[in-house]
Amino acid sequence: MEFKYNVRDLKFILKEWLPTEEVMECDRFKDFYSMDDIDQILTEGYKVCREVISPINVVGDRNPVTFENGVVTSPPGYKEVFQFIQKNGWGSSSECVKVEGGMPLTIFKAVAEMITASCPAMGSNIKLTSGAANVILIFGTEEDKKRFIPKMLSGEWQGTMNLTEPSAGSDVGDALAKAYPTDDPRVYKIKGTKMFITAGDGSICDNTIHLVLARPPQGCKGSAGLGLYIVPKYWVNEDGSVGKPNDITTIAVEHKMGLNGSATCMLNYGENDECYGIMLGAPPDEKGRSKGLAMMFRMMNESRIGTGHNAIAQASAAYAQASQYAVERVQGYIKGERVPIIKHPDVRRMLMDMKAQTEGIRAMIFKGFYSLDIAENSSDKVKAQHYEDIAAILTPLIKCYSSETAVAMTCEAMQVLGGVGYTKEFPIEQYVRDSKILTIWEGTSFIHGQDLVKRKMRMGEGLPFANWMASILSFINANMTTAGLEKEFMNLEKAYRCMDEATKLFDSWQLNKRDDLIGLYAIRMLFICAQVEVAECLLEQALIAQKQIQLSPDHFDSNFYKGKVASAKYYANNVLPNVFILSELITNADLSSQECPEESLIVN
Repeated sequence: MEFKYNVRDLKFILKEWLPTEEVMECDRFKDFYSMDDIDQILTEGYKVCREVISPINVVGDRNPVTFENGVVTSPPGYKEVFQFIQKNGWGSSSECVKVEGGMPLTIFKAVAEMITASCPAMGSNIKLTSGAANVILIFGTEEDKKRFIPKMLSGEWQGTMNLTEPSAGSDVGDALAKAYPTDDPRVYKIKGTKMFITAGDGSICDNTIHLVLARPPQGCKGSAGLGLYIVPKYWVNEDGSVGKPNDITTIAVEHKMGLNGSATCMLNYGENDECYGIMLGAPPDEKGRSKGLAMMFRMMNESRIGTGHNAIAQASAAYAQASQYAVERVQGYIKGERVPIIKHPDVRRMLMDMKAQTEGIRAMIFKGFYSLDIAENSSDKVKAQHYEDIAAILTPLIKCYSSETAVAMTCEAMQVLGGVGYTKEFPIEQYVRDSKILTIWEGTSFIHGQDLVKRKMRMGEGLPFANWMASILSFINANMTTAGLEKEFMNLEKAYRCMDEATKLFDSWQLNKRDDLIGLYAIRMLFICAQVEVAECLLEQALIAQKQIQLSPDHFDSNFYKGKVASAKYYANNVLPNVFILSELITNADLSSQECPEESLIVN
């Protein structure tokens, strides 16, 4: 089956729903991009995905990364495709901040979504390189930028981030990797082991630029004592030329459930005491505190939104495959005639479920990208801060809810195909395997639930979160009587009230230091917030679509607009009511899972 994608929905988001023109008017973009460029960029990007990138997806899955005699080799075609993307402006040079000619995130991420959907393993390589380059662009010296950025943007080099260690997973502050000073105050010797490093090695580039968290001698205990270092696989001289190997050894490649085309490596730094890294930012202060993790969080927060986006891209690609199959597969009878399975009610329900969920989550994600664009580029500081707060609140929702829902959606796509969906004849089973890791990447779902209820709901003394909620209530109040959507707005209002009550309950738990309840119900609270947000986005889109239908009921695009209204109705009536149940669960505050003896939970 050839690769297909819902480019029309991406265009709707950028041209009809979001105020994208406000991004284009920012000083950074106004001389380079206009609204007239969107169609061409997305059309050409889709063509690249269909003709160049998609063909390597199954190849990479069936011819996975190999590790022989200490050498990591990527699947056939990966090097050529990675360099094609980077050299032709579809990758890091368009995504990175502070790069002249770089695209707004809202525009670039529409193309990036298609790239990821066409080959998830390749999309990760691009995002990691962009993220590492952004950290250097923001926190590096001018010398650092000249030394590393040009070849990272050109496709000659790639980038990674190194946090996880065998003894320190989510507890980053327990990291054992060390950084030792040398005669050069910015150059440190690096020693330690890092694991689960995506794109940690391979044959797609001439060099790999690792960003490594390590603790200098004067660094205090915990995450505050960690510094951040640029550690290239091959040392890069001051003039940008490549020197000798930098004592980084790949000791294993992980054997994974999915993403077989991506090299996930365990790396040893400084086995021969000859590994060097360049310090980013200032050395530790008098209390031994560094900003290494804070700098890395710049990359991690991009990756968290990117992980949610990766997930929904895969779910959308699986949905596209399922919809094609449902039209082509003839099976069963209706009124005595054999029919395509799309005529069967339950298949229609599954397709509607995938359509509404993927479109709604995509909308929430692009609202996040729009917020980041304004926060980063608006000259209005008050407006920029407002959208920075919105992006902060949306980040855990995007990462957790998108990735958890995408797994269910790819499984539903497989269900549409029936038994053949479980075979390798179609790539849906690959999307199921490839997407599951996204619930774990960049922090497990629990970590993001905690981030929401302990940080994002509390930041700024709770005012940004209260403002976010107020904007939703204002939208509801302004549109409650919209003809044809009365029931849907009634459900959204009820869901909002549930969210409001749950928020107050979490406030009381916070006041009374009930960490047991806060942790136990954090993910459920996140799902409540995410489903309310998604429903709001879909209903905003439905209002636009209704107007288009009324203006031109026989327009060639009328079925698209009717589909947008249907997505909002389905989500509001079939998914959003989950909020009612979740809020009741939170109110009940059942502790049976915690009261059950540990021994009773263990199968001996």
